[in-house]
Amino acid sequence: MTRPITLEEIDERLRSLDESLLVGPEDSRALGRIIELHIPAAPTQQRAPVRANRRWVVRLGAIAATIAIAILLNVVAAYYAPTYGRALADAPGVGGPSSTVLATFGLNTRQLTAVNDSATASGHTLRLAAGYADGLRTVLFVSIDGKGLDGNPKGYGMSPGDYGLGDFSLSDQFGHAYVPSGVGSPNWIPFTPLAWPASRVGARLTLHVTSIDALWLRGTGEIHGDWILHATLVAEPARTLALPAPVRVPQATYTFTSIRSSATTLVIRWTIDGPALDRVNELWAAGGNRTDPNVPPPPPTAEERQLERDYFSPQVFDASGRQMQLSMSGITFTRPATGEITVFIPGPGRYRIRLGDALAADDLQRWIVVP
Repeated sequence: MTRPITLEEIDERLRSLDESLLVGPEDSRALGRIIELHIPAAPTQQRAPVRANRRWVVRLGAIAATIAIAILLNVVAAYYAPTYGRALADAPGVGGPSSTVLATFGLNTRQLTAVNDSATASGHTLRLAAGYADGLRTVLFVSIDGKGLDGNPKGYGMSPGDYGLGDFSLSDQFGHAYVPSGVGSPNWIPFTPLAWPASRVGARLTLHVTSIDALWLRGTGEIHGDWILHATLVAEPARTLALPAPVRVPQATYTFTSIRSSATTLVIRWTIDGPALDRVNELWAAGGNRTDPNVPPPPPTAEERQLERDYFSPQVFDASGRQMQLSMSGITFTRPATGEITVFIPGPGRYRIRLGDALAADDLQRWIVVP
């Protein structure tokens, strides 16, 4: 019985091919297998030509095809597995996001993939300037009529001509859809991380925008159109790290449940239980109705604020004591409560976790190592 070929083997074989080599049966089988595995999930309009290419490759590979078919194989393989043609994604672009915009995501220009793909409709030009992907997030940077990726990010949207994306969708070459996730803006948007198999072989993303918003008009300036933009991104890997020991004090017990890292991001999750949680929930309940969206919630009491600072305010520091830039942080006050913090990191190293101001003693903080 023939051993099933794995996606890692497919990726390795495709990347190791050279245009001067003949296409043998194993190379044909690799390409045939990757199409067989993934074409059912691909967009309908792509299916017919890919099936035709597959027939040619399998037939000609069996008779030791010439270099012309090797080039054909390279082209098709590079479409379905962009890691094979990664140099295409590294071509320099023009007018990418400013360092101020990138700093919002803890990124720098060296970590970006330049894209520079544009589309014009309804009198407006959208340009997908650059992107970034790792195992924890996917980020796209889009300018509209040349604006939105430079200057003061906090002031964008206040002046006439400041447009942002309205309705849009994002999908990869295998038909998987991605949704916004995290803190961004109408022009630089974080999405969920690349899904398998694109997370392994690279993603050819299609951003389909159907409306843009005149931000300075505060919701009254929607413009409809049809803009289709493309990007090729290869994700940097994410790792699951070993969990530190729980943190225990008389007022609370903290148990780490998940820690994941990439080259730029660290995500930490934990649970909380104990008297401090009980007291916060009591104060919350005593504060009146906080679930009706039509009724403004009362401000937290001084005791609530102190409890949250002492036991529910996580921070992450590097080995030199510098606090890491916060992306998101939150506590869900269930029983037990669940906490999560996402910070941007400069790279591998040792990082220190402090879960609250009352937990600043050395033995109450936890160290982790990002490889």
